[in-house]
Amino acid sequence: MNLENIPYELHHLTNLVKKWGINDDGFRDEMIEESSTSELENFVHSVSENDLQSLNIWLSDENEIAKSSDEYINYTCFQMAYDYSKSVLKSRINESLT
Repeated sequence: MNLENIPYELHHLTNLVKKWGINDDGFRDEMIEESSTSELENFVHSVSENDLQSLNIWLSDENEIAKSSDEYINYTCFQMAYDYSKSVLKSRINESLT
């Protein structure tokens, strides 16, 4: 991953992006669904509100959308993995309560 194509404030997420930012929706979803609850909790809790805000600002920038660098796509997939992981965790918690 070329860090020059990524905002500095998001560099610390690069290792997480390499793991979770899978470009194939099916493979990404399968990985999340097969991950343990504690692994998903660790993933979700490792991303701060500031990270999410910076990520959303970068991913919604029209110039970045037009470039669609590999890094931009990986971080987009990372955000989808984050959102889906939160959903899977919520579902697992709700199932354990019933």
